[in-house]
Amino acid sequence: MLFAFRAVVLTVYFLLGCMLGLLLCIVRPFHRNNTRDCAKIFSFGRWLLNIDMKAINDSPVGDGQAIYVTNHQDILDVFIYPGMLPGNITILGKSSLRFIPVFGLLFWLAGNIFINRGNKTKAWETMAAVACTVKKRGCAVYIFPEGTRSRGKGLLPFKSGAFALAIEAGLPIVPLVYSSTHKNIDLHRSHSGKVLARYLPPISTEGLGEDDVKRLAEITRERMQEAINALDAELAVK
Repeated sequence: MLFAFRAVVLTVYFLLGCMLGLLLCIVRPFHRNNTRDCAKIFSFGRWLLNIDMKAINDSPVGDGQAIYVTNHQDILDVFIYPGMLPGNITILGKSSLRFIPVFGLLFWLAGNIFINRGNKTKAWETMAAVACTVKKRGCAVYIFPEGTRSRGKGLLPFKSGAFALAIEAGLPIVPLVYSSTHKNIDLHRSHSGKVLARYLPPISTEGLGEDDVKRLAEITRERMQEAINALDAELAVK
């Protein structure tokens, strides 16, 4: 019963958040902080879920430029993750998001970037074009390197896009990890659970080229998996 009630409340809140965010973006379209400020609206959803979230540290680059990569778990991410976003950031999203009523328009007006991930043969060319946009704007980028929600399966293999972009743009990778929500969150309980979040040290892309994309992805995934395991272990003893 509690789960069903929360599902209804969150759906209503998501729609309300989209409308409030859209109003903000209409007033100041493509502003450098639109994504962060709209994210704050959605982050209040975790209070409706009674989820405690602890941010262990702040971004090591502040509002500076970097390519942020984070683990993508489930639909709750939209309410749990936003509180960690720095300013001056844009989200890289699949092109199909533009067709979601209201949200697609909000995503665009906030200054986020759509990409077509269907053509793998042109992946490097696509990221080269995105890199030009990122350099021109002077912004950071936020990407889910798994490309889809893991839904309790753990950290999935990484796609190459985020790492190709980081190398082409000459920006560091900044991993951002969250504890496993499928292990620590239960929406059937009054107090749904806890989430820990941590920024990892930047990974330099200086001197790297196209041939280094796969190894960069592997190194990043290894560090993120180790950090997620540590966060889960920390929650397990509390």
